[in-house]
Amino acid sequence: MRIVGTSRAGADDASVNPQEAWVRGRVLDAMLPSPVTVPRGVSRLTHLQRNALDDARMVEVARRLNTPGNTSGAT
Repeated sequence: MRIVGTSRAGADDASVNPQEAWVRGRVLDAMLPSPVTVPRGVSRLTHLQRNALDDARMVEVARRLNTPGNTSGAT
């Protein structure tokens, strides 16, 4: 086995400031399973209609991820 690089690879990317680490953790937490529901079951939709629903769902997820509470550190 050959190890390439150092054992600290990527360790410098992490923030050492506790406030920045907390904010980053909040953003990562927001990426966990979203409360935005995905309809279950069978739907008879055209390709364009299904894409429009997917786009709307992804916009809602992006809104939740980019709320001021996720970037300012406020709860």
